[in-house]
Amino acid sequence: MARTFSALIAALLALLAAYPASAGEPAYGFRFSGFFKTDAIYDDAIIHPGNFRLWVNPYDEVKDNAFYLTANETRLGLDFWWREETFTTSAKLELDLYGVSAGENRSQMMLRHAYVQMKGERWLVLAGQTWDIISPLNPRMVNYSVLWTQGNIGYRRPQIRAAAWTPAGGEATLRIDAGISRNIAGDFDGDGMDDGADSGVPAVQGRLGFDTNLGEDRSVALGAWGHFGRSSWGPRDSESADSWSLGADLTLTADRLTFMGEFFTGASLGQYMGGVAQSITPLGEALPASGGWAMLSLRPAEKVALGVGYGFDNPAATEWKLSPGDTLSHTLRDRNSEVFVNCVYDITGNVQALFEIAWCKTEYLTRRHGAGDIGSEYDAMRFQFALKAGIK
Repeated sequence: MARTFSALIAALLALLAAYPASAGEPAYGFRFSGFFKTDAIYDDAIIHPGNFRLWVNPYDEVKDNAFYLTANETRLGLDFWWREETFTTSAKLELDLYGVSAGENRSQMMLRHAYVQMKGERWLVLAGQTWDIISPLNPRMVNYSVLWTQGNIGYRRPQIRAAAWTPAGGEATLRIDAGISRNIAGDFDGDGMDDGADSGVPAVQGRLGFDTNLGEDRSVALGAWGHFGRSSWGPRDSESADSWSLGADLTLTADRLTFMGEFFTGASLGQYMGGVAQSITPLGEALPASGGWAMLSLRPAEKVALGVGYGFDNPAATEWKLSPGDTLSHTLRDRNSEVFVNCVYDITGNVQALFEIAWCKTEYLTRRHGAGDIGSEYDAMRFQFALKAGIK
């Protein structure tokens, strides 16, 4: 893998060197991006999957603590641009070390972003892998997973999208984004075929956004968004489940203070990190879910940033049923929530020390014919320290 990546970088640099430059100033450019990061983590109970947190695993009366030390969030990126006559073409490649691992000290690279973009004065077209259009915000956290399965939906996937924006009076801008994306639902029936691709159609996503500058380092940005996709499986696609979401995002800034938040509702959201990573019920029906998150950030001094936030993901676990004659018990992850506080200190212009405390709670619902529902909940505390050096 390392040789392949080195060869790829060499080929890209050779391509840039051969690219003709216009007289006076270069017609292209590139820079390295990313950071090096090492995390030391202590949990007082087992949190899945370990290096980052998604939910708390069930435990007996006595908690089992754990300690993790990882450099897997380290990122390396290459950003390119080419100046055309009336627009700019850019491209991005970014990887981290959270690919399929052969051991904590033998991690594999994972593709995060790989796309090309053409951007004009009031439009852009993008093709490749990057963040979803829906749920465009991420909380500022030390944890690698930014409240995924805990109120923040959206992930990265291959897509083709377009956007256009226009002035809306004063310092305001109105923007619309729309596109299609790869439908990566999972293999619900175990036949070796992803059931999102098996549907024969992509997912569609869109967002309408509005932002304005209020002056004196104050601004407001808000948006409404949603998506629709379908999964199908079984003989001749006899079974199906629709994935959809509706949501909103809001960002408020005032000098050193920033508020961010999102809310969503939808169904079959496992591939979008919703429904606590669950899409369908034991009957194969779409699992509804709703949730959201909010965060307040403050920079009290030039080198210090503080944050506090909360997120929750609430699948409609009480609504699902068992098939007639099903004597097995089934358990779904129910409400999943987290409260966190963090601090970032700039040691130098590119090196930071980060610390975060999080309290996580995951509720479970077990259902069986002839017996009442059994509910259970488990909580865990996480203490996380990291050193991070950015590539600037």
